[in-house]
Amino acid sequence: MILDKKNTKKAAIPRNVITLGIVSLFTDAASEMIYPLVPIFVTLLGSSALILGVIEGVAETTAAMLKLVSGIISDKIGKRKLLVVIGYGISTLVRPLTGLVSAAWQIIFVRMTDRIGKGIRTAPRDALIASSVDNSIRGKAYGFHRAMDHAGAVAGPFLALIVLAVLILVFKMQDTLSVLRWTFLLALIPGICALLALLLFVEEKADPVPTGKKFNFSLRQFDKNFISYLFIVLLFTLGNSSDAFLLLRVQEAVHDSRSLYSCVYSTPFINDMVRGFGDLQAQRKLIDILFIPLVWAFFHIIKVAFSTSLGALSDKIGRKIVINIGWGIYAFVYLAFALLDRFPDSLQIIVTFILFAIYALYYAFCEGAEKAFVADIVKPEQSGGAFGLFNFTIGLGALPASIIFGLLYKEFGAMAAFGTGAFLACVAMVLLAVTIKEKAHTLN
Repeated sequence: MILDKKNTKKAAIPRNVITLGIVSLFTDAASEMIYPLVPIFVTLLGSSALILGVIEGVAETTAAMLKLVSGIISDKIGKRKLLVVIGYGISTLVRPLTGLVSAAWQIIFVRMTDRIGKGIRTAPRDALIASSVDNSIRGKAYGFHRAMDHAGAVAGPFLALIVLAVLILVFKMQDTLSVLRWTFLLALIPGICALLALLLFVEEKADPVPTGKKFNFSLRQFDKNFISYLFIVLLFTLGNSSDAFLLLRVQEAVHDSRSLYSCVYSTPFINDMVRGFGDLQAQRKLIDILFIPLVWAFFHIIKVAFSTSLGALSDKIGRKIVINIGWGIYAFVYLAFALLDRFPDSLQIIVTFILFAIYALYYAFCEGAEKAFVADIVKPEQSGGAFGLFNFTIGLGALPASIIFGLLYKEFGAMAAFGTGAFLACVAMVLLAVTIKEKAHTLN
């Protein structure tokens, strides 16, 4: 009985991790009121897929640079919470300003500043989680945190839909751009809730800075196994473009098939709302706007359902096999999205939801396991810098990944763009399986 109690206590997710999960829930709710609508917003402002790639690539690379610096600083000062608060604060205040831009290129600066906030907070937050849990449940803890993050991503699109409905039905707004702008500005509210939860309820838990030792950061302090892991992650990331392209692909395919419009016009309440919104072109654009958040919310519901359990699975069967399952799912889904417009019109909507459900499993398998693997193979006092390097590596590949994808999409079509991503994922799978060593103590 004593052993059972000990194991039960050991398996429990600490309050600090739960609170940080709540913070991420509110933050992602604010972010996802905006993010899934950005591709449509960019189109309405008269720009193309290439501009979307630049926006997302610059945003993620900016975040990556600061994740590295912030992680190193958090190791040096032995504190995490201050940097986490600063990071969340910047994003909360800047993100809604997307609603004020007059040209698509201006979104680059808003997204870049938003990602500066993300860059400052991410590595210290991940290190704070690592210092708050036993290493036997790291996969579970990071999986839980990602599940809460995704729960916010479910709430965000639904909040956006509610705001859109209120603006159209109650305030009688008829201009598509104005409706989107107000939706983006109101994303400030859940962001403020996230900041309050962080300030009031998260406790500082950091590994002590070794005394009598001069602080020095260098790649040489990490072993070859960790550096090799980063190179493989970089390779995978080069084929992992922004999810905004998936939303753009869905919008194009479903828009061309016309099947979505038939469904909407045959649904009484939604039909009444849409019919009163401008001419036929404006109505169809509104339907696109309403549909994309629904797909995005469904996508994150699947993430919420599986992130904790599949993160915990890596505690039992090992990180490498779980990560490779996820990367394999990614390759399959990318190929399927390339062929989305080949499906019969009557199946377009169903296939879209099925593909996003499968794609969500890639995240559920990988997000917790990839971060737990970092914590497994570095020393505790190096965790901030290690997570900074990990996130920096991902961001380093994000800019060329999104720009190259945008160019391929524009010049050669969806098959070339999505096919390239799938190929790089397969190469990364082989390298991870063959070259990276997994410490035996990570398996329970």
